[in-house]
Amino acid sequence: MTPRPATRVLLGFHSGLTLFRINNFWDAPQAREIVAENPEMQKGLGDAPSPNLFTISRSAAVWGAFLVLFACGAKKTLPDLPTVDLSGVQPAVREVIEPALVAARASPDNAALAARLGMALHAHNQFAAAARAYERAAGLEPASADYAYLWGSALAADGRYADAVKPLRAGLSNPAARLRLADALYAAGETAQARREYEAIIAADTTNAAAHYGLGRCLQGGEAIAAFQRAIQLFPRYGAARFALAAIYRQQGNRAPADAALANYDRDKLLSPPLNDPAMAAVQALDASSTGLLRASQALERQGQLPQAAALQEKALAADPKLTQAWVNLISVYARLGRPEKAEAAYRSAVKLDPKNADAHYNFAVMCAQAERFADARMAFQAAVDNDPGNAEALDGLGAVTEMTGAWDRAAALYRRALAAKPGLRLAHYHLGRILANQRRYAEAISEFEKAIEPIDEQSPGFLYALGATHARAGSRSKAVEILRRAEAEALNRQQAPLAGAIRRDLSKLQIQK
Repeated sequence: MTPRPATRVLLGFHSGLTLFRINNFWDAPQAREIVAENPEMQKGLGDAPSPNLFTISRSAAVWGAFLVLFACGAKKTLPDLPTVDLSGVQPAVREVIEPALVAARASPDNAALAARLGMALHAHNQFAAAARAYERAAGLEPASADYAYLWGSALAADGRYADAVKPLRAGLSNPAARLRLADALYAAGETAQARREYEAIIAADTTNAAAHYGLGRCLQGGEAIAAFQRAIQLFPRYGAARFALAAIYRQQGNRAPADAALANYDRDKLLSPPLNDPAMAAVQALDASSTGLLRASQALERQGQLPQAAALQEKALAADPKLTQAWVNLISVYARLGRPEKAEAAYRSAVKLDPKNADAHYNFAVMCAQAERFADARMAFQAAVDNDPGNAEALDGLGAVTEMTGAWDRAAALYRRALAAKPGLRLAHYHLGRILANQRRYAEAISEFEKAIEPIDEQSPGFLYALGATHARAGSRSKAVEILRRAEAEALNRQQAPLAGAIRRDLSKLQIQK
């Protein structure tokens, strides 16, 4: 164990009766700790003549030992850096951990290097060793909320929930710490405390799906059902919340809603809402394992960095060719990069590993539809729906290619199934509205288009255009002009010049007719 020194100033003493005047001694918690931990010192304490003056009348050995202790300050020990065995780890993982370990050992009192070692270990699931490194970093730099938070997170990941509570409380200025604290309290059996923390999170942010799920675990009956339903409403593919909701229904003997809650559970069981957690994101960025590369590539894909995302997916597959999700992701990435042959090869590899992977079928179907390979698209969308009947996006896509054949009623039924599975799927509202408008069911069409417009984004000008045109066909010209003007403005704001031009021409026709 390595002591952490703390300095104190000795103002004066004389032999025989030893007098110490210690600056604010009685206000110093460390000084109290020294006395409390040394019974011999307690015996020698006389009445202090002032808050800053006390005497010790003991042998020279006793007060001499005290002088040494006090001059060095309270010796708060820190854990040594962890012992790390790198035998058997993947070469890419070793390349991350080994330099961090060497640097931390070279400067053992550097908090940042100890924390960096903890992060490298944490990223590769060596939680106990990571916690030890974080603990040292937090001891070297107690003011760091991030070090305390990461320490508590590693302890919780290691299953040491009760131990995790204290450092997580110390790290509460980290934005994600309160949720981790609530989870640790719940896992440690402190349900009442956990409930208070979850409620505090929800009071600050009612859209936190993970907090609603956590709160539901602290409740029973109808209250638990309401909390789980809110979590699912906020994040529809929340596997853990769906499983918990089904469990409550089964306890009540309600099998039908329990079965409905578990629809697509196999697909979604590992999914959870994204958490704004920069500290943990920095940890995950160090993960050089196959799954870590996969996660990093998905983040790059979301940022539009497609070549870099493809490179990481390929690197992950080089380490683990049976990583199905990497093949699934590459279907979409290659298609968007304009490499259809590689996308199709990725699709074949994905379904060879997992023939029932609905996401693989869906990604390939989208690529085929965009390439106007409609027969292939219809077959792939159908395979996605067959393997995942509640996949709203696949149902909508199948409806779109079915609509192209003129089978409007069948397409409309597919759009309605998509909306039953995912009521907020705007594209399905738009597609259904288009069929209803062509069937001259204008009021129903207008209702569907209105549901598609918000939130205002790149798709909204086209949806507004359809809504305005339907009002015109229904005979509401003034309303049509109002909406089309808005559609034109939104298109211009988003540099959609061709669409804005088409809207402007229709506006001119309406105004001439008027």
